[in-house]
Amino acid sequence: MKRLLAIAALLPVSFSVWAAEPVIPAAYPKPTGAQLAQTFPYSMIGQLLFENGRSFYSGSGTVIRPKSVLTAGHILYDFDGGWSTNLLFQRGLYGKTGLSEQYATRIYVLGGYRESVNRYGGDDVRAFSHDMGGLVFPKPLANGSTAGWSSDTSLLTGTSYNIAFGYGAEFHTGDDLLSVVPTAPFESISGAFLENRSLYFESGMSGGPVFARGDKGLLFVSGIVVSGSTDPVAGGIRALNSTAAAFIQRYLR
Repeated sequence: MKRLLAIAALLPVSFSVWAAEPVIPAAYPKPTGAQLAQTFPYSMIGQLLFENGRSFYSGSGTVIRPKSVLTAGHILYDFDGGWSTNLLFQRGLYGKTGLSEQYATRIYVLGGYRESVNRYGGDDVRAFSHDMGGLVFPKPLANGSTAGWSSDTSLLTGTSYNIAFGYGAEFHTGDDLLSVVPTAPFESISGAFLENRSLYFESGMSGGPVFARGDKGLLFVSGIVVSGSTDPVAGGIRALNSTAAAFIQRYLR
């Protein structure tokens, strides 16, 4: 397992090897096209550019409240580099065209994330189970519009339709929104950390949303991309649950 960060130069990340398991045919991320990337609710997704330590990285996030973006905790904090800085959110970016951009003024990570990273390391499932964060901005990011979200984890582990998004920077340019649809439900690994061996996440997709389709056909953000593996192929997410809901409602606005 490995966190899915990529530096701006788009170097691929390496992944740790797992023991052999039954192989499940995996779906791989593909570009959505500019029209879809800039159509609601997908237009609430954006690329995050930031600095950590002495390096520059890219990731993904989603407008979840008028002035706030939901993303992965490891984008915002790292054991070696500390807190990330100069966080720029480019909403609806596709190629060289975006809908808006702003620098964040406040950073939050879910309670327990820093402690888990400092104790077990950032690539441990105990860190992934807390791997969630949020950014607050001085002005509304999308004229008050936001993506809907749900803390019903059964939308990820049941029969609901799921689709994941992010700005992949491993096999693609890093500036094109990618999407991937799993062919099987997510499975619980540790707490709110879920995995799915029917899909693959690229570096740079970290922090991107996993949408689930609710009873009325509406799409809700139900998880956040946080990790990936190549042997066997698997994508890991931090599910939105009651703890995530309390975090969003208390710290994001």
